[in-house]
Amino acid sequence: MKNLKIMSVLLGGLLALGSFPSCSSDDEPEVPKAASAKVEYVLNLSQDLLSACTVTVYYIDSDGQQVQETVTSSPWTKTVTFATLPANAGFSVQPMLKGEPSQEEYDIEADGKMTVTMLDQKGNAIGIPFVVSTQEVKGQLGPDYLGQYLTRVSGRIQQAKTIAAEGAVTDTAIDWGGNAGDEDPNINTVISSEGATGTTRSK
Repeated sequence: MKNLKIMSVLLGGLLALGSFPSCSSDDEPEVPKAASAKVEYVLNLSQDLLSACTVTVYYIDSDGQQVQETVTSSPWTKTVTFATLPANAGFSVQPMLKGEPSQEEYDIEADGKMTVTMLDQKGNAIGIPFVVSTQEVKGQLGPDYLGQYLTRVSGRIQQAKTIAAEGAVTDTAIDWGGNAGDEDPNINTVISSEGATGTTRSK
């Protein structure tokens, strides 16, 4: 009789376990798929740089076009949303001297950042935003070296990425035009005022 009671208890326990919902990996909630992406561009430029130069930023807008804009204050920010993926995103800075430098010394500082946030079908953020920063350019320069140092600014303050449909962010190349991409600070050359090649428009 005692053995029958023990068997009844064990059988009841097994039946109770079978009544719980399955916890297999097949029932784990699916990670939302990326439907679009939001990108924020940020530039920090010193006042001396803005005072001595006309600073133009070229960036990829939500239509996938290269757009140019004159930077008049710091920080400069722009947020764009790419409704379809894959998409290219990026920005590039090109400063050009307004005239003959007149100060004895210039504090030149510049840096930039691009933040990519993946969005689901409802426009909600997915996961952790992807953040990539440019190299920092910093120096105190006399008027004789200011023009050639701007080549370093245009070469280092830029970023370009491809955002894939599955959410991966990888390096890409964008032809911004002018002297963007020239990283040799020793060449005494005037920074080009030409915009990016191809589909560039002012905004």
